Amino acid sequence: MSIVKSIDKVIKPILTVRPDSTFEDIFFLKQLLRNKEIIALGEVTHGTKEDFQYKDRLVRFLVSNLNYKTIVFEADNASLEDLNNYINGKIDSAHMSPSFMPLFEWLRGYNKGMAEDGRVQLYGLESREFSPSINKILVSNPNLSEDDKKIFREIKSTTFDKIDKKQLSRFRAACTRLPQNLDNKMLIQLIDNYYKFIGKKTSKIGVRDAFMAENALAIKSLTSDKKMIIWAHNGHVAKTSLYGEPAMGEFLHNKYKEKYYVIAADINKGYVRVMKFIAKNKPVGAWEPLYYPEVDSDEGYEYYFKQCKYKNFILDVHEAMADEQLKMFLSEPKEMRMIGALSVPVNKKLSIGDSFDMIVYFDECSSI
Repeated sequence: MSIVKSIDKVIKPILTVRPDSTFEDIFFLKQLLRNKEIIALGEVTHGTKEDFQYKDRLVRFLVSNLNYKTIVFEADNASLEDLNNYINGKIDSAHMSPSFMPLFEWLRGYNKGMAEDGRVQLYGLESREFSPSINKILVSNPNLSEDDKKIFREIKSTTFDKIDKKQLSRFRAACTRLPQNLDNKMLIQLIDNYYKFIGKKTSKIGVRDAFMAENALAIKSLTSDKKMIIWAHNGHVAKTSLYGEPAMGEFLHNKYKEKYYVIAADINKGYVRVMKFIAKNKPVGAWEPLYYPEVDSDEGYEYYFKQCKYKNFILDVHEAMADEQLKMFLSEPKEMRMIGALSVPVNKKLSIGDSFDMIVYFDECSSI
């Protein structure tokens, strides 16, 4: 197949996914990424072992070879505080996912030998819960009025799905009277985001992205070198609107142009840890490994990728699109794996050429 032969000419093999290995096969990235300000590391799923290991490896490379000191995760910012304190030696233990443990232990060791201004810092892209933020507000703002304290305690004692719009409006007003730091800004955005969906059944896919982009910019403004690594799902870091709303990556790409760079991941087949979708309006299942068979349709990018000479490889999209045949192939929308926390949807129709700068492809994956 001529397309596969053309892809074979530009791909580079992935020699290992071990984060503690040498960087021999990815050292070319030092020159390629030297002028970037934001490097987004996408993942095809939230539950794929190879994705996590390879992104761990890329983070170590970017930190140790290109001096990146800010890492921002698709996660709750409050939950990252303990982990940030841990990698900076301020506390001796912190709760962390086993999948992230090797990376955070490495970062702790890296920071130990660095001066204060050279240490890596961790942030979350959003605030996801009210209670942790309220606890922090009550402790750090002793001069709150009694009326505001009452509002905060009322929200804290009400389950998330029972909070109504009137309560949220009072809560938001109280939050605007707080010092406007990053945490409180994220909290107000969570209130605004949640407010939209009370009593509605509208899909929430994509609507967080504008807020996450704003938060990424706010975090970036705090950094001394104005550089950052973003760790998030492919759908969030993409430079196009994949779900009807602009992705976070689209906002960032519009602002930073070629200085925003997206390394997305892709898989053909294998086990992925997901929550199984049962039926509409039914509770989802527990987290479990689920097998996804290989792509057999030529409407999917993976159909071509799986026929390439390397089972696992790196595709520089810009280099590939210098070839006219590959430019057409990568520009024409096709199906691509796009699995999140749920078992569905599995694929999304998109243009790799428009959405991403590099693809890290694994022919077969395993569950975290």
